[in-house]
Amino acid sequence: MPFRPDRLKALREAKGLSQEQLAKLAGLSHSLIAKSEHGKNLPRSDTLDKLAQALDCTIDYFHGRGREYENAETASATMAFDVFVSQRVLTDGQYERCRRALAHADAPRTTRAWQSFAEMIDLVVGPTSSTNALVPLEAHRPTPKPMAVARRRHNLKP
Repeated sequence: MPFRPDRLKALREAKGLSQEQLAKLAGLSHSLIAKSEHGKNLPRSDTLDKLAQALDCTIDYFHGRGREYENAETASATMAFDVFVSQRVLTDGQYERCRRALAHADAPRTTRAWQSFAEMIDLVVGPTSSTNALVPLEAHRPTPKPMAVARRRHNLKP
């Protein structure tokens, strides 16, 4: 199947990205994005790979292959969730909590948003297992070590 420019544009819009933002995320030029969305350019495989990574989707989606979705918003949320799940180690409980949110109209539409959502669930409900808690998005700053207080021994002679 040929490249589907309508899917590229709809997915970009579903994620709330401008052409410029997508170009920056994918490391491509704005003109390449614009031409691809208007069907004036057939993206090469390396370009499609960059677009798929930036949009948390599969290259097959751009070709109309694979799973069918009701709309771009559902496709965006579902594919981002699939990428999130493949990149993280989740307990069954964490997976199920997040998976149920896919049915909501405002389900996260990026991998980063899924990570944030999962963290919020753990904050509100608590992790399903303390040994498998999610690692926060923001890297933890190392806890500063307390400064050693020098103890002086005063040897007083009588």
